[in-house]
Amino acid sequence: MQLRAEQLARALEAPLAALYLINGDEPLLVQEATDAIRAAALKQGFDERVRHDVERSFSWDHVLADAQALSLFAQRRLMEIRFNNKPDSAAQQALCALAAQPPEDTVVLIVLPKIDAKSQKAKWFSQVESAGVGVSIYSVDAHELPKWLTARASRLALSLPADALQLIVDRTEGNLLAAAQTIEKLKLLHPDAPPSVEDVAAVVSDSARYSVFDLADAVLNGDAARTARLVLGLQAEGVAESIVLWALQKDLRALTIIAEQLHSSGQRQASPQLLSQHGFWSRRQGPAQAALRRLKLPRLQRMSSGVIDIDRAIKGQSAERAWDGLLRLAMAMAGRPLFTGQ
Repeated sequence: MQLRAEQLARALEAPLAALYLINGDEPLLVQEATDAIRAAALKQGFDERVRHDVERSFSWDHVLADAQALSLFAQRRLMEIRFNNKPDSAAQQALCALAAQPPEDTVVLIVLPKIDAKSQKAKWFSQVESAGVGVSIYSVDAHELPKWLTARASRLALSLPADALQLIVDRTEGNLLAAAQTIEKLKLLHPDAPPSVEDVAAVVSDSARYSVFDLADAVLNGDAARTARLVLGLQAEGVAESIVLWALQKDLRALTIIAEQLHSSGQRQASPQLLSQHGFWSRRQGPAQAALRRLKLPRLQRMSSGVIDIDRAIKGQSAERAWDGLLRLAMAMAGRPLFTGQ
């Protein structure tokens, strides 16, 4: 069964399905969907949570054995399987096996990056989705963002004047996490009266000297010198490595998907509609086009594979320093790789 993201909360009031398949590349909305499923599972007595992060050389035999094993600590459990990249053939076979024979007393939650419409018609995806509930998370289009922000503010009993709302749209440029945080801050600072446009300007202005959004722009523009300075500046300011990786990976994933679509269609250049569909708004469309000319599909795919190593370093599962990996990735995306073969 397929559901839209906004239908999920109502569906979770009923007894849970055996399997949930979420795909999308909008971090805030994916996180909120997974949080809702976790909360519903806990409420319905699934007290134990098991998580598997799919990385290079991942053992699917272990996951399938774990799925069939009885829990020693709780009768009912939630099993999460999370992917950084699209499932390869081995993963697809394992997911189909899991869907064909769901484990007893277990809710399986599979979280994937965005799966395009063509890939959703593949046999493996259809088979897994038909075993439970599928939820595709889509980015909020530019023309829908004011409506999305208004609804989000309304849930907090916050009224936003039109000029204040437009300022949030302009300054956050489609970054839903930044927009949502802005609304939450405004509610805390102005609980009793609608904030003015000046109040919004004070909240959305970034007091930090270095910003992950500045880094993302420098990378997209191919400004290698500024990219290096920003990575070192973010490190010096103590910004979390996971936030920096998120900013880089978001654009890298979008560029890779666009490049794959251009390759399969034979087109030489992405349309403005395609760019905006994947999060590159008007100001960033020119730099995104330049990045696509600079970074060919094989290089984008190699860099995407390398993200797993950086994620492992951030989690302390690798001897490499996470900041070294982040600098290497940022410089490669900017067109000035530190090592050959990137």
